[in-house]
Amino acid sequence: MKANPASVIRIDRVIPATIENVYRAITTPQLFERWMGPEGSSVHITEMDVTIGGRIAFRVDAPDGHTVSLHGTFRDLEPPSRIVHTWADASDAAADVSTVTYELSPDAGGTRLVLTHVGVRAADRQMVDAGWGHVLERLAALVASQEPSGAS
Repeated sequence: MKANPASVIRIDRVIPATIENVYRAITTPQLFERWMGPEGSSVHITEMDVTIGGRIAFRVDAPDGHTVSLHGTFRDLEPPSRIVHTWADASDAAADVSTVTYELSPDAGGTRLVLTHVGVRAADRQMVDAGWGHVLERLAALVASQEPSGAS
């Protein structure tokens, strides 16, 4: 079944860090908690089994008091270049499961990250697109701060 183009978010950016450090920040619970969610939020991973068929589950407590719980299953892993997992809001039983793919490749400026989120509901598209833009900025800042000077 082909996804409706309106249900796909694709973000392509270069992150000034090595591919290994970007991959590690996406797949290591302690690092994931530092970039996922809005600025000032608190992220709590309850499960992160980075194996095919393994689960990811976490809660984001936003500074405005809003809480969201998300979960998914890892579908594909090709370290350090590809991560695919499903994504669903645990509080919305009617929520369609969507899929998030991170594709990483070396780039002259560090690592090219192409994030594709398929299956986003039309009503949520603008919010989800803005959210990914924000958290990927936080991811870039985190991994750039961990790079040795002049390395990437």
